[in-house]
Amino acid sequence: MICSAPAFVLRSFDFRETSKIVVFFSKEYGKVKGILKGIRKDPRKFSTSLAPLSLNHIIFYKKRTSEIHLVSQCDLIDDFGISRGELKAYGFSSVAIELIDLLMPVEDSNPKVFDLIFDFLNTLKSHDQDTRPIFQIKMLALSGFKPHFDSCLGCDTKILHEAYFSHNRGGLLCPRCLYQDKKAEMTLPGTIASILYIEKSAWQNCLRLALLPSVKKQLEGILSCFVHFHVGRPLKTERLVHEFLDR
Repeated sequence: MICSAPAFVLRSFDFRETSKIVVFFSKEYGKVKGILKGIRKDPRKFSTSLAPLSLNHIIFYKKRTSEIHLVSQCDLIDDFGISRGELKAYGFSSVAIELIDLLMPVEDSNPKVFDLIFDFLNTLKSHDQDTRPIFQIKMLALSGFKPHFDSCLGCDTKILHEAYFSHNRGGLLCPRCLYQDKKAEMTLPGTIASILYIEKSAWQNCLRLALLPSVKKQLEGILSCFVHFHVGRPLKTERLVHEFLDR
């Protein structure tokens, strides 16, 4: 079966002496793994450098017996100006790549995730703004790992005012259920309100959301903990980006 689609490059690695295996994310087919034969021997065979999160048009032969398909054509559409020399853009995109690759199953179509990546990259190219929290919240919601931040994990009552984030349980506790995790962190009112607003609002509206430094810091900590709790490990790129860029 011959398939054709625009797709973002998530990661690539060498295969044998002349080829590369590339993980793409496409709107029509979701996350796709493909082999580009001969690209290391003759880079001009494909009209792309396979830069991370570059958008390419790919044509591939879908195999029934393997999840690695033969890519016959890969042409660059847009690299969004991301290069290793631009540390901030490259670092932020690296966090996004790891989260996408970690959360999305192979060959499960999710057009809304594709559109989210496109919005994220266009903002990265045109704005000097850290949109990682917005991207992470929306990515978690669209991939089925929606943070449970509208009710208490203990009694399921609606969270109205005071709430505590349980690092051990990956969600919120109300004051009455705080005994279930006495080490839970009290949340700032703006933190929960921001998460709920970002989940429900369009990308462009989220860009106008002004986060206080204290809220942004707590939000980042909660999201990092949530991913670790529900996926089983922290994001490796997030730690590196924090060490080099978030000082």
